Amino acid sequence: MADTIEKEAYDEAKSALQCYLLSQPLQSLSSRYYFLSNVFDLQPFELHLSTIQATDNAYESFFTRYAYLCKLAANKDREIERVTHWHLVEIIALLKDHGSTREEIAAMITQDPVIAHSGSLARTLVDLAAGLWLMLLISKYPGDISYDEPIIWRDNEKLGEERHELNEGFINKNFSCRYNSTDLVKLPQAFTAAHLEQIGGIKVEWTSNLADHLLLKDDDTKLMLFHQVSILQLHKKSPTTLLPKVLVDETIRSISLLIPPVLGEPNPWFQQQRKKWLIDAQSGVCHRLNSSERQIEKFVYWRERLVLLKRTFDDAEPRNISQLWWDDRKKTQWFTFWVAVLVFIMTVFFGVVQSVAGIVQAWASVQSLKAQKAQS
Repeated sequence: MADTIEKEAYDEAKSALQCYLLSQPLQSLSSRYYFLSNVFDLQPFELHLSTIQATDNAYESFFTRYAYLCKLAANKDREIERVTHWHLVEIIALLKDHGSTREEIAAMITQDPVIAHSGSLARTLVDLAAGLWLMLLISKYPGDISYDEPIIWRDNEKLGEERHELNEGFINKNFSCRYNSTDLVKLPQAFTAAHLEQIGGIKVEWTSNLADHLLLKDDDTKLMLFHQVSILQLHKKSPTTLLPKVLVDETIRSISLLIPPVLGEPNPWFQQQRKKWLIDAQSGVCHRLNSSERQIEKFVYWRERLVLLKRTFDDAEPRNISQLWWDDRKKTQWFTFWVAVLVFIMTVFFGVVQSVAGIVQAWASVQSLKAQKAQS
């Protein structure tokens, strides 16, 4: 009976995907799960989350971004308004073929009567589908006010390459495991997003664009931090993902490095961030790294950006009392400084008390003399 009910729910979900236009966001949990199970080639039970996000709001941040990108794509090409969510599922299925270029995939989908041989619409849809699946911002969209930097997928490029091929594909070109930095910087427990803001004055900007992860912007005053961990976990399980599994795992570890949980729960700083922004809750409950896992040698894809971020953090000098209070990177100096401040405050306080006491005593003496004169 339960299997029959579940089948009916998923039949309804498929019908919704085939009928709903991209201008109509997917709202029901069944339609969202059906979309994700087809995109990542997973069974429905593999989508269920066992942590704090396992609620009716599961994957809310992803589907909010989905609706936002569909709106931006419509600004770029008004013809997209007649396209359904199922079209994107079918395009993503074509993207999983290593051997096809962007131009070839666009040509395939122009055979669909809805797309009606429109080359520009086809390319817009290919970029949109690839961006949703791989968590990237591909192509520029009119009206996009985010800090995300778009990356360009050229017509003659394949999305991914087989290992025996000599030319790099689109993914390998943008996510290289080769690095130039040989600095063996230390990544201590104090190296967190909270301290980057509180001590270094580096504001965290949350992003759903994987290519922008750990990127410093605006003269090193803003840090782009990827947060769609729920989707990364689906990529880890997916048998058809084109993202290197090492990249996915390393990205999750880098997020855990900067947002360490406390006893399996999100830390206070992250909880405050979630009150202000729609952030994937899974970002705050990743596996907490031990000292061995925090070694820079354990990071390959994100090493260059982590080294630069650590240097920027180390070079940052406190510019106000709040930053001075939080800056305990050099604990001996921090303790000595605040003890000196405390001694200074106490000296001033007792000096003021003594002065006031002296004034009161002098005033009392004057009053006493006046009283004696009056009596005489």
